Amino acid sequence: MNISQLLEALKDPSASISIGEKLLAGVCVAILSMAVVFIVLVIISIIIKILQVDRTEKQKTVANVESIQEASIENKSSNENIEELVSVITASIAAATGNSTNNIIVRKIQRTNNNKSSWERMPKNITK
Repeated sequence: MNISQLLEALKDPSASISIGEKLLAGVCVAILSMAVVFIVLVIISIIIKILQVDRTEKQKTVANVESIQEASIENKSSNENIEELVSVITASIAAATGNSTNNIIVRKIQRTNNNKSSWERMPKNITK
């Protein structure tokens, strides 16, 4: 009995098949299903590689555009940047306190080395 006949006989529950033939049919079904799963996984991995290549090309073009933009921004004078930064900080303080910008004087701007936000610095487990 070949494999296709064995699988056809396995469909019919009233067919009398020996235990060895049932075991052989089960192994054939398992191997066939594993082969199908393997082929599908290979196809998925090929699709993922194609998408990654496409994304890296887009990221390279975006990086080139960003580097050009950064170069043009760096060409601005530093005084303009500092004046803009002072005006933004002054406006945000005025909006937060409800005061006029005439009452606020920015004397010093100092960058901190802290890259985390206040929420990220909070302890993870606070139990009371």
